[in-house]
Amino acid sequence: MSDMKSASRSKRLRRFLFGGIALALVALVAYFVWGRYGSTTRIALVNFPGYQSSGIILSNDNKHVRYDELEQGDIDKFDSYDCVLAFGMGLKWNDEQRAEIKKLGDKGLPIKVVYATTKENEISSLETAKDQRISEYLDNGNKKNYRSLSHYIRRYIDGKKWFAPEPDSVAPSSADVYYHLDENVAFDKLADYEAYIKKQGFYHEGAKKVLVIGGLNDPFSGNKQNLDSLISSLNRAGLNVYPVASFAQRLRFIKEVSPDLIVHFPHGRISMMAGDSVVSYLRERNIPVIAPLTLMTTREEWEADPQGMMGGFLSQTLGMPELDGAIYPYVLTTQEKNDDGLYVLKAVPERLKKLTELVQRFLTLQTKPNSEKKLAIYYFKGPGQETLAAQGIEVVPSLYNLLLRLKAEGYNLTGLPTDVKAFEAQLMREGPVIQSIAGGQMEEYLKTGNPAWVDKADFDKWIAEDLTPLQIKELEETYGPTPGSYMTRTSSAGTPQLAATRIQYGNVVLLPQPVAGIGSDNFAIVHGAGSPPPYPYVNAYLWARHVFGADALMHFGTHGSLEFTPKKQVALSANDWGEALIAPYPHFYYYTIGNIGESMMAKRRSYGSLISYITPPFDESKTRHIFTDLQQAIEKYYELKEPAAKDTQSLAVKKLAVGLGIHRELRLDSILTKPYTAKDVERIDNFAEEIASEKVNGQLYVTGVPYTPAKTTSTVLAMTADPIAYAKARLDRLRAAQPIDNTSNKHRFYKEYLQPAQQLVRGILASGSVSEATVLSYGGITKEQLERIHALAAPKKPMGMKATMAAAKGDSSKSGGKPTRLDQIRGGSLKDKPAGHPGGHPGGKPQGHAADTPEPSKKERDEMEAVTELERAILNVITYRDALQNSPRLELDATINALNGGFTAPSSGGDAVANPQAVPTGRNLYSVRAESTPSQRAWSQGVQLAQATLKAYKEQHGKYPTKVSYTFWSSEFVETEGVTIAQVLYMLGVEPVRSQFGSVEDVRLIPTSELGRPRIDVVIQTSGQFRDLAASRLALITKAVELVASLGKEDQENYVAAGSVATEKELVEQGLSPKEARELANVRIFGGVNGMYGTGIQEMVTSGDKWEQEKEIADVYLNNMGAAYTGKQEAWGRFVKPLFRAALKNTDVVVQPRQNNTWGALSLDHVYEFMGGLTLSVRNVTGKDPDTYLADYRNHSNMRMQDLKEAIGVESRATVLNPEYVKEVLAGGANSVANITEVVTNTYGWNVMKPEVIDKELWDQLYDMYIRDVNNLGVASAFEGKSPAALEEITAVMLETARKGMWKASPEQLSTLAQRHSELVAKYGPSGGGMSADNKKLRAFISQQLSPEAAKQYQAQMKQMDEGSSSADAPSQNGMVMKKETVADQAGAVTRSFNGLWIVAGVAVLFIGLLVLLRIKRRRDAE
Repeated sequence: MSDMKSASRSKRLRRFLFGGIALALVALVAYFVWGRYGSTTRIALVNFPGYQSSGIILSNDNKHVRYDELEQGDIDKFDSYDCVLAFGMGLKWNDEQRAEIKKLGDKGLPIKVVYATTKENEISSLETAKDQRISEYLDNGNKKNYRSLSHYIRRYIDGKKWFAPEPDSVAPSSADVYYHLDENVAFDKLADYEAYIKKQGFYHEGAKKVLVIGGLNDPFSGNKQNLDSLISSLNRAGLNVYPVASFAQRLRFIKEVSPDLIVHFPHGRISMMAGDSVVSYLRERNIPVIAPLTLMTTREEWEADPQGMMGGFLSQTLGMPELDGAIYPYVLTTQEKNDDGLYVLKAVPERLKKLTELVQRFLTLQTKPNSEKKLAIYYFKGPGQETLAAQGIEVVPSLYNLLLRLKAEGYNLTGLPTDVKAFEAQLMREGPVIQSIAGGQMEEYLKTGNPAWVDKADFDKWIAEDLTPLQIKELEETYGPTPGSYMTRTSSAGTPQLAATRIQYGNVVLLPQPVAGIGSDNFAIVHGAGSPPPYPYVNAYLWARHVFGADALMHFGTHGSLEFTPKKQVALSANDWGEALIAPYPHFYYYTIGNIGESMMAKRRSYGSLISYITPPFDESKTRHIFTDLQQAIEKYYELKEPAAKDTQSLAVKKLAVGLGIHRELRLDSILTKPYTAKDVERIDNFAEEIASEKVNGQLYVTGVPYTPAKTTSTVLAMTADPIAYAKARLDRLRAAQPIDNTSNKHRFYKEYLQPAQQLVRGILASGSVSEATVLSYGGITKEQLERIHALAAPKKPMGMKATMAAAKGDSSKSGGKPTRLDQIRGGSLKDKPAGHPGGHPGGKPQGHAADTPEPSKKERDEMEAVTELERAILNVITYRDALQNSPRLELDATINALNGGFTAPSSGGDAVANPQAVPTGRNLYSVRAESTPSQRAWSQGVQLAQATLKAYKEQHGKYPTKVSYTFWSSEFVETEGVTIAQVLYMLGVEPVRSQFGSVEDVRLIPTSELGRPRIDVVIQTSGQFRDLAASRLALITKAVELVASLGKEDQENYVAAGSVATEKELVEQGLSPKEARELANVRIFGGVNGMYGTGIQEMVTSGDKWEQEKEIADVYLNNMGAAYTGKQEAWGRFVKPLFRAALKNTDVVVQPRQNNTWGALSLDHVYEFMGGLTLSVRNVTGKDPDTYLADYRNHSNMRMQDLKEAIGVESRATVLNPEYVKEVLAGGANSVANITEVVTNTYGWNVMKPEVIDKELWDQLYDMYIRDVNNLGVASAFEGKSPAALEEITAVMLETARKGMWKASPEQLSTLAQRHSELVAKYGPSGGGMSADNKKLRAFISQQLSPEAAKQYQAQMKQMDEGSSSADAPSQNGMVMKKETVADQAGAVTRSFNGLWIVAGVAVLFIGLLVLLRIKRRRDAE
């Protein structure tokens, strides 16, 4: 029985066991079957923009397909997925990572990189047909294709058959249609769309039409909340909205709708294929374009980002739209996570409201009668009696001419004076800018100047409405409770009030931009401190908004300070002052073509729609006669062959040169018995010729007034003669049987090429016509040769990006011209830079052309460039003349048109000589695409200049420099397309790597065998303007430094690697941890702390009583410019105190760019500020004075390096020491004579920064010219008649230079200067600005040179200016005026605020401590 039971149990056990095994097998089979046919398909989306990945994920309706978003560094996660799709744009995989990815593909993992921008990243492990199908789904976008993409990958890539519906064929994208809120509707025809919106109740009869185009997101992809929000908001505002989805036919839609305004969500130009045609149509129909920004970050991330935006995305969304004349880059859209954790594009609600208001305001300008429009115009003015200021123009008559034109156009200008003199008097009386140190002047103005008074309650209400809590907090921390203590009073009713300086003529009000900072003697900027403008500054803008009721704002002339208030570089938020005080008002900015770099700040950091104005006319210096005897003696020297005769003649040359003082600027000896060498003689010859040929500006430009015929001719000569001469010389070199040098000797070049070119141009102007025959005859070219060159130079038809990529791979079947979605994502086709861009075609094979285009030989290319330049210059002589003559009228026309809500056409910038395409003026300036720099032409020029620098240094010192310092300026960068960047890269021993789309995204090492020299270390100081325009280039240079610093041993010295080791060691010695020191060792790029735009050093330098030793200046400079800007977002603006000092060690050379013909080292204060400040700092860090060179880019055909002392010699002799020049300036207006004062002040600045370049003789010559008036030019009467304050300042500067011991002036000179200064003060009153305004030591020094009676009178007048009627009421704070590229140092106010807080806190602690002690004592007593 038991056996039977046991057998039964065994049988059941076996049955159970077999059943279990069978079940397990079934489960296992089911698992494998499920895994093979039914499991979830996992797809990785790598590096995709959030908006696109969200569109793909949201479109997926298959629960068995799952998408995950990965970062590009998550390569170790790839093999967990069934398919990996990577977005190629912005991929930064290195070779090792790419090898790992390809290995995964070889093992069977389906991987595809879409939209690759480099050949290395063109990775795909898919079969050709499958690869193509995925590309087609993505290229065509929309929900249907994204849905099919999911099905296709599951069924055909992952091979799953269950839950895998057959994917639909590729649905052509819903392109070239009108769309609306309902994603399921689209209309090919305008009539059908209008019928739809009428039926749905969205149409407003007779309302203005707004066309909405562009946008990164496909409106049919399920991710369009931002677009829907804008459509709804504009519709609620009573506008008819026409949203268009189109890549290729946007111009057709613009013509079809004929809108009143376009809102373009930019990522590139409006049209990728017909950019210039779009601009022509916009100009013809006068349609303005507003370009709100879409950010690929969350609102929180954006608001916390000090940059706002950078890199290629910045170029595509800000730079490219500017080529179309688009304005107002106002952030509207951010990328936010929805409830599912997916990123969707959303309009920021309060910003949408403001953008809608902005659109309404622009459209209102189109319909509102001029007689009812209200316009607030801001001008810029020096303190006290100093005149109004703007670069290159006589401001008062220019502003008056604008007002006259406005009046003629119907604007209400009741009360406008009938003549410009009365207008100027009223401006100086009722529209001053007064520093808080000038208590007497302020007291007088507040009593008699008729300011607008604003009650504290009203001002508090305004700032609560228009400013953010952060801004209000910064104001209160810096300046105390509203309304502060500057420009305030208490009314008779006991109400605190704040003054707004303004002059109102009917519906037009003029307001001076108030001082932008109220500081103290502490010039060092406090890192991390806020820098808000003072209350009166804020009040000037809010008053125009809330009391005056302005319809539009205008800033008149280059430039003010609002756009230079620190914070975000671009993509401003409400916390940025440039937005808070401007948006949402139309803002127009009258801006010189001569300052293209800073104009971008006006556009991007204060939303200015630019209206360009012309520079002053150009002329030769008219000094050639001075050097006649010298150059004849030199000619004779050249002709002699016998050495003894040459030596004798050399002595004759030397006597003449020493007599003229030329030896000083060229650092040559003056021993009259020692002959000069042949090289010395040629240097003298070239120096004299450069002075004679120098292009100078005398009188300044007056808005609306054309150049005289003579000045038009001289300016056209300056624009065309050099290009013609250098092109002809280049052709002669190409044709010569043997190598020849026909340009290095400037006097011979003048006689053989430049003078004939000038005669040719004069002949063309005299005849009034020019033809191709002139080009053929002058160039020695046949018609057949010219036609062949035209064929070589002709631009080929540009292709879409996808076609270009196919062409690069040799796939001609895909090289069509129709743009693809890739083009739209990328932001434009490759040749969308308009004609006439400064710098022209960069040379070499144009990017984006078919691969089989034959490459011209180097000789053919050189000949093509020379002939093209010759032809362009000759054939445009009449065009340039007409452009110059028409510009004054066109500027005023453009201003009126802009105020009518119209379109301002775009143009490149730069002075008319450096870039003739900048005229005619009256246009909206644009920049370059940073990521395309350095251009090929710029690279070639930069290499030559770097080689010249190394050669000059080695000749002088017998070795290569260890480290070279460069200054990066924005205008140079724009106009030369990156020549200074090219020099830096070549010094390091690397070269740019260009993508197939023309971008420079990487660098490669130049082998030392090719370099033939050490790798030279660099250190860079960047202006804030360059930093904002080209952050991606800072990242590129940092990458290059890191690459070179990491190299092993080579056969040449690596000063870069050695520099990093030295910096690391220095930082450790200064107390940093080894880890942090190592992280910082490769930092080479520095700029203003707290995002500032200048050095903050000028105010200290010119406040001579506030410093005694140059080390004090160096310490402040190293502090203020010590922020690191490596291009890395996480370390942007990082400040580590000893880092800049460590980086400057071993600096041997300082290089400063000069690209503009309107300024030089003496005439522009920023040169001594940046180059001088750095030179002084290097001298204090290294103990030796570095060599200093200007990189002279003014002549694009002959860029060169020039020693600073020599450059100062040329400029001073051609301008301020040249009687012909001075005579012309004295015949100008107040701004013309004020320019001389600025030169004298800058001479003082150089004397501080690099004493070696300013000698006693220069000061003596300035004294003779302007105080003694040895040329009988009527200097004193001219200055007193136009700007007595300017002459008062000249005397003050000379006296301060002597007081500081920098000029050994004679007792007679000092006595004469002091007497002249005190006479001017007695006659006209203290100016209230300049060096004597707050320099008590200088005042005492002046008094010492005067008689006791004169000294007493002088001191009394200065005290009256300081204190007014009661010294007890005089303000105690110092005021500083923001100038040009700098924001005035406001750290003192911050420091005082901090000090005050510490005092209060200390008192509080002491008080609490006493209470505690008292309580303890009482307890003890009680015990």
